[in-house]
Amino acid sequence: MIRSLARGVPVLLLALPALVAGPVLPVAGPASAQELVAPTGELQLEVKKGRLLRLSTPVSAVFVADPEVADVQAQSPTLLYVYGRRAGTTTLYAVDDAQQVVLRRDVQVRHNVSRLRQVLAEALPDHPLTLQSVEGGLILSGRLPSAVAAQEAREIAGRFLGEGETLVNRLQVAAPTQVSLHVRVAEVSREAIKLFGINWDTLFSPGDFVFGLATGRGFIDPATGAANRLADTFGTAGGIFGGYRTADVDVNAIIDALEREGLVTVLAQPNLTALSGETASFLAGGEFPVPVGADDKGLQIEFKQFGISLAFTPTVLSPDRISLRVRPEVSDISEKGAIRLRDLSIPALSTRRAETTVEIGSGQSFAIGGLISNATRSSLEKFPGLGDLPVLGSLFRSTNFQRSESELVIIVTPYLVRPVASAALKTPLDELRPASDLERILAGRLARAGVTPGSGGPGQPGGPRLRGAAGFALD
Repeated sequence: MIRSLARGVPVLLLALPALVAGPVLPVAGPASAQELVAPTGELQLEVKKGRLLRLSTPVSAVFVADPEVADVQAQSPTLLYVYGRRAGTTTLYAVDDAQQVVLRRDVQVRHNVSRLRQVLAEALPDHPLTLQSVEGGLILSGRLPSAVAAQEAREIAGRFLGEGETLVNRLQVAAPTQVSLHVRVAEVSREAIKLFGINWDTLFSPGDFVFGLATGRGFIDPATGAANRLADTFGTAGGIFGGYRTADVDVNAIIDALEREGLVTVLAQPNLTALSGETASFLAGGEFPVPVGADDKGLQIEFKQFGISLAFTPTVLSPDRISLRVRPEVSDISEKGAIRLRDLSIPALSTRRAETTVEIGSGQSFAIGGLISNATRSSLEKFPGLGDLPVLGSLFRSTNFQRSESELVIIVTPYLVRPVASAALKTPLDELRPASDLERILAGRLARAGVTPGSGGPGQPGGPRLRGAAGFALD
């Protein structure tokens, strides 16, 4: 049973005569006297290994001061099995029926460092590593050529750890462990719209009777009777308006005609740098509010991101190989799929997303997304019956044609990089200086190329001279 002799110090106490596990073995005779252990001294064990202790005198109870370091099991009153659980030092006691101490040994548990060195030498030849066994774990140090080799060494050393132990990693990787990712996101969107429709607004009032005919959308203001030019769903459209009005007849017609072509290009070149195994993210865009619920305090709002985002996780395999997990996304606010809740209009998001894991060399490029979208929509609106008449039916029909094409290309290039001094990095503003009053008045300049001390820039002997507008760099 488990007892505690002092507060905070767990002690294992076993009553042997009544709680002996397994068959009772006889006390060793003179022939086995060499197997008997001394009552005092130091007992050395390895983690996850044990040792049998044969006693010359039967004992009734055994215990260890720290059961987290070592455990003891009584196989018989004269045979004990001590097991090393984790590196450290503790004390083993055994007493007889008269409460006399029969065995008192200091137990020192260590790691099997020699075996671990042998395994590491076989797995990673030509790369000697240093191992040190300490209480509660191992210290692993050395220099390896790649992060993959370092990970392999950590996994091997972890198998030699005991319960609750940790590995102190002091390995150094010779290869660069920082990856700079250059991404080019290019999107081209083309749109063509053609619209042609005839809208009628007719009123007949012979005598006391009134007859009317209206097709298409309304364009007459009921209050003033004047024609209003309303924008269609695609924006402002051209139109031709005409009418005939007498005392009893009022006929108005408008012809909608629209032909539109649009081209939109989006180019983004985000650059990110991250350590091997870590995730870096980037967002160039914005956030828009979305209501998600209401409580006593009012309406609850969440913000949704949109724009060009990038997340990547690099893993350096060797000095010339990189495993890369990339997740680029291009999104924009769209009216397609938007919903309305009372007085609120919540837009939708048009999203292009790609996610992949590749293995590539430093400086090599690959395309992970060539997404092409082609949508065509045609619609015909007509007045029932009148729109089906031969020849005259075209006066009561409206046609609408819309076609949109979009192509998205994402090109990714990773580079193994090393940190540099701050003086080696410059921005376009480093050598840009405000123009003087005389230069602004006489030359019309807003800025001029300045000189950064020690930079060898414009104005210094032997430095390059640039001619042109300020704010641009010449490679």
